[in-house]
Amino acid sequence: MFKDIQKAITEEYSGIRAKGYVADIIRYHRIQASPGFRAAAEHCRQVLQGFGVSAEVLAFPANEATSYWSRPMFQEWAATEATLHLIEPEDQARKLADFAEVKCSLIQRSAPAQNIEAQVVLLEDGEEEGDYKGLDLTDKIVLTKGDPDRVHALAVNRHGAAGIIFDGMREIPPVRQRIDMPDAVEYRGFWWQPGDRKCFGFVLSPRKGENLRKLIKSRQRENKPPVKVRAQVVSRLYDGQMEVVSALIPGDTDERVIVVAHLCHPQPSANDNASGAAAALELARTLQRLIAGGKLPRPKRAIQVLLVPEMMGTYAYLAAHEDEIDRMVAGVNLDMVGQNQDVCHSVFIVERTPEAMPRSQEGVFTAAYQAV
Repeated sequence: MFKDIQKAITEEYSGIRAKGYVADIIRYHRIQASPGFRAAAEHCRQVLQGFGVSAEVLAFPANEATSYWSRPMFQEWAATEATLHLIEPEDQARKLADFAEVKCSLIQRSAPAQNIEAQVVLLEDGEEEGDYKGLDLTDKIVLTKGDPDRVHALAVNRHGAAGIIFDGMREIPPVRQRIDMPDAVEYRGFWWQPGDRKCFGFVLSPRKGENLRKLIKSRQRENKPPVKVRAQVVSRLYDGQMEVVSALIPGDTDERVIVVAHLCHPQPSANDNASGAAAALELARTLQRLIAGGKLPRPKRAIQVLLVPEMMGTYAYLAAHEDEIDRMVAGVNLDMVGQNQDVCHSVFIVERTPEAMPRSQEGVFTAAYQAV
């Protein structure tokens, strides 16, 4: 049976169509619990309904008073403008970052900043309390390669810094060092905790960061006035909502097989994970068309597609549908499935559940059709 299903799906499924869905999805800045994610979710709902698949957008509260199971939720966030300019020394004045040009140049969930002009204090990492000995950070901005969450806890919460400039790049030795991607800007976000002093943050590429570091050090050596920047962030953190797209291809029983992909991440984020969401959309189209055309029978078990904000959307959906969990007999998570391994010199990884679990990865779709 698996070979028959595989043959029918292979003949109908279109990678070109899926690539087109990717192009549509990456137009949206899809941060979890944000207007951009909501717009992308509504777009996907309309696409699914255009295939003839029953689909809806489910909304869940996004605020700091809500938890899904044991995982605390966060507020909705929206940003419309954010820029960082070097203003002193005047002969070096220039724009360093612009949210309108590169969405990742702002640390996501940054708090608003109204034309704040402040000195930049250089940290190497700033991940240990000893890194702050003798430094006055009150209302200053720190430049760091260290983990922004840890730097926030020490520099902002404990020492009164106004904001963070991050020029790090996650290293994956021996595959990638920081400087191997000198002009890339790493995706970073704040994950606020109760009692945090919320701040703003910008992300620079390693090349821009190194240039700024050299400038700060040279000014210090020459005993010249410090480097200053001006930060402008138009953003809001507020009690709102988080969406999950749910689509269902009915089966003969109330059991179901789940196909899940996270729809979130910054614009464009094509592989991570517009590719997974697009693959799920094309799968839904393929199955719906084959079933409607009589080339595949109605499945024994329903096939449900979930497009979620990564992790939190899954928690929220399951917490709100605990009575359905026992009927979820198998599932597959599509995450970053669009990368060209020949170009990127990487590998396509398929992760299986432990052998002790009742189903293997290749049995997911046969599980939808096989008799009980």
